[in-house]
Amino acid sequence: MKSESEMVIPLIKSTKDGEPYYRRDEIEALLNELDPLAADDLVARLTCPEKPVPFEVLMYYLRHSDTGLTEKYLKPIFIAFHNRLGSALCKQIPDSRYTMADSIRDEITDQLYEMIAQDRNSQNNRMYYWEVNFNHALERFRQDVLRRVGPARATDPLINYDPLMREDEEGISPEVESAAENFFNSNPSLLDNESFRLCLMDAINRLPEDERRVVGLFLQGMQTESLDPKVMTIAKALACSDRTVRNRLKRAYERLRTQLQTEGYYES
Repeated sequence: MKSESEMVIPLIKSTKDGEPYYRRDEIEALLNELDPLAADDLVARLTCPEKPVPFEVLMYYLRHSDTGLTEKYLKPIFIAFHNRLGSALCKQIPDSRYTMADSIRDEITDQLYEMIAQDRNSQNNRMYYWEVNFNHALERFRQDVLRRVGPARATDPLINYDPLMREDEEGISPEVESAAENFFNSNPSLLDNESFRLCLMDAINRLPEDERRVVGLFLQGMQTESLDPKVMTIAKALACSDRTVRNRLKRAYERLRTQLQTEGYYES
């Protein structure tokens, strides 16, 4: 922790007009009150459910490595942030309004956590606005994610690839089969079963759009990541990070396994 004589870490970004960004007065005052506390007392205050602190305050301690908090203290702060963010997103993206709302919420949290980690590790100060107005920043981010995982557009990279189902065949195309075997780590003979192949493709088609795109590109042989900058990867094609691709594949895998278990192809 910083000593009492040290000031709260300032925001160093400015508006387009050159005016510096400032935290709201109440946020700055609360940070000045909290910063001198011992680590245990600070964590107790930040994670107190009866007296929740503003999201901007949690972001301050999660983003800035200069606060000196070790992983032992950061973990409960992150858990408190995760739980509160999950509740907020359930209200903003309710199951009753959005198809696959849980997948959209997962996409938002996955990307947000990655952004926080990058900001903390690189000290690039890109998430400064989240300390200025968290709710507005989250709303803009939510809208951005919804646009990107929404219906396919003309620029959808999947358009440049062959469909998983060939028009002249009743099953998945041969070049997809080996990738499918690795993806599901299942009995390869299942792919010889016509009803399984049709069930598989139906399950893929019902995935949320962001997961369907990743699975489609993966099953058609596109690499998830590569050290060669000239190689087109799924992350590059979909303009996201390698970690986001892995998270989408993981969610898709679990959905597909659940669906195929329901159809009797896997044991629960």
